[in-house]
Amino acid sequence: MDELLKIIINMDTEDALAKITKVLGRLLADLDNEARERFLMNLIGQSEGDKVSGMVHL
Repeated sequence: MDELLKIIINMDTEDALAKITKVLGRLLADLDNEARERFLMNLIGQSEGDKVSGMVHL
């Protein structure tokens, strides 16, 4: 995990987000609906904005 974080930190922000999005899409596809929903709600809960605006960005 630390190695992945080091790689991402050294990347351009937009490039890192594009790569993370691709990997995350693959991981989410492998989850069932309940696990995917739980992950997304945890992600929204960690955002500093309100939940409605966080969902708009998803």
